[in-house]
Amino acid sequence: MSAMRGTDADNVHQKQRNSVFLVGIRMDESGRELLDWVLENVAQAGDRVVAVHVCSSSYRALKSKASLEQYLEVHRGLFSTKQVELKGEVFTGSSVQRVLEKEAKSFKATAVIGDQVSTAKCCAKKLPLTTDVLAVHRGNIVFSRCNNLQLPPVLKMISSPSSELSGKSSDKESGFESDESRDKPGEVKGEILKMGHERRIISDRSVSLSSVEVLDQRPGWPLLRRAASDIPQARHGRKLSVVHWVMSLPERFPQQQNSPNPETSLVENQLKGMLRDSSQWFCYDVLKTATSDFSSENLIGKGGCNKVYKGVLRDGRAVAVKISKSSSKEAMKNFVHEVGIISSLDHQHIAPLLGVCIQENDLISVYNFSSKGNLEENLHGKQKGRHVLSWEERFRIATGLAEALDYLHNRCSKPVIHRDVKSSNVLLSDEFEPQLSDFGFSIWAPTSSRFLIQGDVLGTFGYLAPEYFMYGKVSDKVDVYAFGVVLLELISGRTPISSQTPTGQEKSLVMWAKPVIDKGDAKGLLDRDLSEKFDENQFQRMVLAATLCLSRSATVRPNIREILRLLRGEQEKEREKEDSEEDQEDCFDDEVYPNSSAELHLSLAMLDVEDNSVPSSSSSSSSGEIRSSSFD
Repeated sequence: MSAMRGTDADNVHQKQRNSVFLVGIRMDESGRELLDWVLENVAQAGDRVVAVHVCSSSYRALKSKASLEQYLEVHRGLFSTKQVELKGEVFTGSSVQRVLEKEAKSFKATAVIGDQVSTAKCCAKKLPLTTDVLAVHRGNIVFSRCNNLQLPPVLKMISSPSSELSGKSSDKESGFESDESRDKPGEVKGEILKMGHERRIISDRSVSLSSVEVLDQRPGWPLLRRAASDIPQARHGRKLSVVHWVMSLPERFPQQQNSPNPETSLVENQLKGMLRDSSQWFCYDVLKTATSDFSSENLIGKGGCNKVYKGVLRDGRAVAVKISKSSSKEAMKNFVHEVGIISSLDHQHIAPLLGVCIQENDLISVYNFSSKGNLEENLHGKQKGRHVLSWEERFRIATGLAEALDYLHNRCSKPVIHRDVKSSNVLLSDEFEPQLSDFGFSIWAPTSSRFLIQGDVLGTFGYLAPEYFMYGKVSDKVDVYAFGVVLLELISGRTPISSQTPTGQEKSLVMWAKPVIDKGDAKGLLDRDLSEKFDENQFQRMVLAATLCLSRSATVRPNIREILRLLRGEQEKEREKEDSEEDQEDCFDDEVYPNSSAELHLSLAMLDVEDNSVPSSSSSSSSGEIRSSSFD
């Protein structure tokens, strides 16, 4: 252990204790990576790290204070282990740069650390030489002006990421513009090509120095990254996170046998901070008994590394037990993230988390059992005697799901983007009341900007919004688009993508419905199984809502609250001026690409996507599921 501490001292040469590091973050994964990097490479025992989040208005700043504390909760354990104080501060300002400059002087910061080159350069010009300035992108230092911190040569300037994907778009992502002009693309590209691809070992810890891909921002680039990953030179080495480093430390008491898995212990400690009620922690033996030893007869669904079993607890409650069998640290991190989101939600149309259980490599979550299955089974199932949903039930499901999404986007303490709204994730109660489930792909919505840009696409083919699939733009509007697809399913009874459609007919539900609606033949969409009378006004409102939800332009697409008002028949209110102005600034979809079309979106989406052949409890899914691992 002493040898390991010695190498840590080599990584960051001697500096004064009790230093203050000001870290500018957005509350997303890039912010977590930045905090991990600071703890691993810079902070020492006795130091203080101040995580600064900047909002454009006092209203947003007030909402973000509680969110920031919850966001930092995951990191406090590791910071405490290293005896480094972690504090969160939310400030209001029109410029991240100016806020960082002001607070650096107020805190007498040893260093200011962020992830934007342009902001770092501006801060370096304004702040005194006694304050170091660093920009770190994905674990690599892309800008530095250091007089106090003496970083090892291998951790010094590596390369700047593409200005188009990392610099320019990320500035927009934060919702702020720096006071100086952007980095010149030619200079950035030159740095990237000059640095190349190299890998070195530092003090028994591997640090990858990978070349940065210069991606063509043509439609479809997130999916087409798979082709680039097959080229050896384009592969990115995996950097060692703080969590990985902590887990790689030698055992303090190696003579002890049967010690608990350190990764599992870390997950349990993180979950205990979220689930403080002891009733939310299930005993493995209890769940094993409830599911008859996880028998195949009780298996009601599976996919990937997950299996779902029906169980009955001792008190007679029927539950659904979801088991994720994976020993990877990434799977454990995703499990904690999902539990963190769903445990913060409380809505009648969102499936509540009853509790969790950690057993070696089994990550288990427990939910109420839905006796009527999910919406996909009820709409598209082939089993005999299947209940045909009435129009009244379909309309109630539509409004209930819209209420759930309105809660996620606008009413919960911290907004959430689900990212996988689809009929198979809508559970139905005995009274056919909907409950939105499966938050495995969910993320916290940005609070300082209207959207995020992500290089990896997650979701299910047939429900992906064009701006997300083609350009990586994520906002609450991706849920609105997917909801529009579900509305078409409820109206027509058709699947989003049909593999059994005769040649010459449209396989995409959206592409099939569009010309029918354009001709003014809305009733041509109606499910033939709906033989009874239906409410004409409700039908017209649902068709209009689906049409608006499926607008290819995210800036034109209404928010879910407007859609909910439309479904309820309430008088539509005018959008607030602030929302309208922000939407105009968010124009980063097909309006920027005039040659883009819905047909191009569909053809690109069909590229190299396999059908999901894993059967659900009573029917097979025809939608291809897209996961981030496909684009690594």
